[in-house]
Amino acid sequence: MTARPRSDEKARSILDAACRCLSEKGYAAATIAEIAAEAGVSRGLLHYYFKNKEELMAKALQAAGEAMFELFEDAFARSESAEDLAAGLTRMLHTLVGSDPTYMNLTLECWTMARESPLVATEMENLYVRARKAFAEGLAEAKQRGIINPSLPLDGLAMFLLGSSDGLFAQFYLQPDLVNDEAVWEAVEMSIRALLGSAV
Repeated sequence: MTARPRSDEKARSILDAACRCLSEKGYAAATIAEIAAEAGVSRGLLHYYFKNKEELMAKALQAAGEAMFELFEDAFARSESAEDLAAGLTRMLHTLVGSDPTYMNLTLECWTMARESPLVATEMENLYVRARKAFAEGLAEAKQRGIINPSLPLDGLAMFLLGSSDGLFAQFYLQPDLVNDEAVWEAVEMSIRALLGSAV
């Protein structure tokens, strides 16, 4: 079957609805009928654009990843010091677990799915490869600008910071009350700042 174009308004509406439903209910509980109803389309039209729920999950993760990358790029672009960057990255994490946890929820859901779905596993791999590369490049550019001076290799630091965010996601998902604990966020920001190092 020939793949359908994905760029029109209906496809975007379906994908937005899939992000909401799959993030809120999880893959197993969310149904195609619910996603179609949320998007205001028929199941037939949904399947015109997306083969099945597995494909919707992979595309939803991709879309949520794009939103995450926008926050990430904004944090680096606005920073003029290691303190700025640490604060910006901390705000980004707070957004991803608090005001808009779509990326966090979909990522955690896809970790389980990746064991059974080659499609989701490939999307997860692509996301993490891109995220590590973007993080390392952002750190390199910040170091070149003279705003950070990390003692660790940038590739390794990027991987560690990304992995740390995954660990935080898991804890916030299991204990949502931690999202409102200011002491947690203060520790996160101070830890990031220490790893980045102040420019000399």
